[in-house]
Amino acid sequence: MTALKFAATAAAAGTIWIQLCGSYTPAAGNNGGTVGVAHTVLPSSGITAPFDCPAGSGAGWQGLDVLGSGTASNGTRGMWEIDAPAGFSIVHFWTDGSGMSSYGVNSGGPWGGGWYWQGGGAEVHAGEAGYSSPTLATPYIGWQVICGQSTCNGINNAAQIAVLGLGIEATEPGGPTLTATPGSLGAASGWVRGTWPVAFSADGPTGACEMDATLNGIAVSEPLVQPANDTTWHQCPAGSFDQPYNTASAPSQAGVPLSMWAQDAAWDYSTNTPIRGDENLSVNIDNDPVTVSLTGPSSALSTAGTQYVTATGTAGPSGVSAITCSVDGASPQTYPGATARVPVSGVGEHTVSCYAANNARDTAGAVATSATESWTLDIQQPTVSSIGFAKVLDPMRCHKRAELIEIAGHWARIRARHGRKGVRRFVRAHRARERVTVCHPRIVKERVAVWRTVIRHHHKARVRRYETRRVAVDPHLKMLSRRRVGFAKTTTVSGWLGSATGVALGGQSVTVMGAVDNGTGQFRAIATAITAPNGTWSARIPKGPSRLIQATYSGNSAFAPTSSAQVREVVPARVKLLSVTPAAVPWGATVTIRGRLEGGYLPAAGELVRLRIGYRTAYTTYGIEEHVTGHGYFHTTYTFGAGDPSVLRAYWFQIASLPVGDYPYQPAASRKVTVRVGGDPPAPRRHRHGHQHRRRT
Repeated sequence: MTALKFAATAAAAGTIWIQLCGSYTPAAGNNGGTVGVAHTVLPSSGITAPFDCPAGSGAGWQGLDVLGSGTASNGTRGMWEIDAPAGFSIVHFWTDGSGMSSYGVNSGGPWGGGWYWQGGGAEVHAGEAGYSSPTLATPYIGWQVICGQSTCNGINNAAQIAVLGLGIEATEPGGPTLTATPGSLGAASGWVRGTWPVAFSADGPTGACEMDATLNGIAVSEPLVQPANDTTWHQCPAGSFDQPYNTASAPSQAGVPLSMWAQDAAWDYSTNTPIRGDENLSVNIDNDPVTVSLTGPSSALSTAGTQYVTATGTAGPSGVSAITCSVDGASPQTYPGATARVPVSGVGEHTVSCYAANNARDTAGAVATSATESWTLDIQQPTVSSIGFAKVLDPMRCHKRAELIEIAGHWARIRARHGRKGVRRFVRAHRARERVTVCHPRIVKERVAVWRTVIRHHHKARVRRYETRRVAVDPHLKMLSRRRVGFAKTTTVSGWLGSATGVALGGQSVTVMGAVDNGTGQFRAIATAITAPNGTWSARIPKGPSRLIQATYSGNSAFAPTSSAQVREVVPARVKLLSVTPAAVPWGATVTIRGRLEGGYLPAAGELVRLRIGYRTAYTTYGIEEHVTGHGYFHTTYTFGAGDPSVLRAYWFQIASLPVGDYPYQPAASRKVTVRVGGDPPAPRRHRHGHQHRRRT
């Protein structure tokens, strides 16, 4: 940063007043002292100017004195002259009260003298005690004693003009000039933040008597006031204003007004105000917080290529200058702008850490930064999972037969009864007939290529020939995607887990998920398994309804989660025909049929049950029982038609479930219950005491 200078902006020329000697100023000493203003003392032969301001109240007529006390020739003169600095103009002067003493001047004697200025003057006569000039515009004023005859004898006839007090009114050339201190707020460029010094120096023709600054209209501190000395042209010393100020007190925005000013010793009559030098600047302030957010995948497959985590920074009006990110603690990399795409690759868990910075700097040149945010990305190798119901395809043709086998002699313990210890005895070698399973592998023909050595043109040569061989087919497994399992029975599923490149994953936990096959698709864990070193696993599936079964693997830091395809477990419904009563009825009578659907999972609207009646091998569906819910119990009736009592027939009843999409069991039928129809109705049973039994309904 470089120092900046600001020109004073005074509306009109300022006026100052200077007091020399007299009652307004303390004694400055005599016999060669100074009066504090630019002046010229010009003694000459016979004329002296020996004194300064009076040393005190008892100093007599000592003052700014011009004394003709010796012998002088014609035209010889001595003087006191007040010289204004460059740019100043004296507009008026006067003696302080009776601040002038004169004798022997312009009184008929040899001596003359008086006041003079640029372009004019005024005589002083003996006995005059004061003087006030007309309006002037002169860079100097003075008073002098001149020898007006061929020879002037000051010993016998002396002359004197002594000014004991003098007031001067003058105009200055301009107001104070301000210079911003390097490193201060007024000299800063760009955006700033935090605490900055508001510092500048000021000086002018009459000095810097008071200085102050405001930021956004609020005073930085109390004004700096310096004492004035009205016996000099430069009445106040050069000033230096330096106050720390927290810019957070101002709004975060561009163009916040910064005003600095200095006031000198002059006065503006037109506005009745002191002369000031002002400088109005604008400062760009940003104390708003900086934040950064990260987005991207939390997991990915290594086969998907390079992954990217996106960092987005936010800041105040200064904007985001850059985002700095590090992957897995490596050397940070800076991305200019408010967004950054950070590449991440390699199998394993990676951590991306980023922070954002704005464009606002403090006094040390440091920008504001956000807190560091992190994102975890797990890049895994793809995995493959399979599931199925294993079925052994055995091409062996096996049968059982009795064979006579040789049993070698051996010791055996004969089991005793009633808690006694058995007795060991030797069993001699003997023959026994046992049933054994004898298998013959299935033989298939296979065409294979073989190499033969033959003689061609008296040289051996190897040629390829094809021949058919008989080979045995080994037993092998086949994975099925569907298996029918009995009601309330368990089953086993198997599978394999490995990488996409065929590497088996051993020692991994596989969760078997099952969903009731009623269209809801609500999977839950029903079994777990640990994979073998070759990646295979198996798990027992508990009893239940028809289900969709799927194997899931949650993955780890190196391998991705995966799920297998779905397989289906098909379970038939268990339909029970509990009773058909009575068991024998005449034609035209009614029987009551009671049944139950076991296993639960009945839909809210109920299941449908098919009602069958059969005679011998033929049957018909005579009705549908609807809305079977709850625990699955239901009952209904059937009425036979009229018939010949002499005709007896046995009809059987059966119930069966119907396929419904939200009932997770395959259709199944109950047992058959036979009812004898025809003849007279059975006589009611009676108690021993003759009371008829009440028929239960």
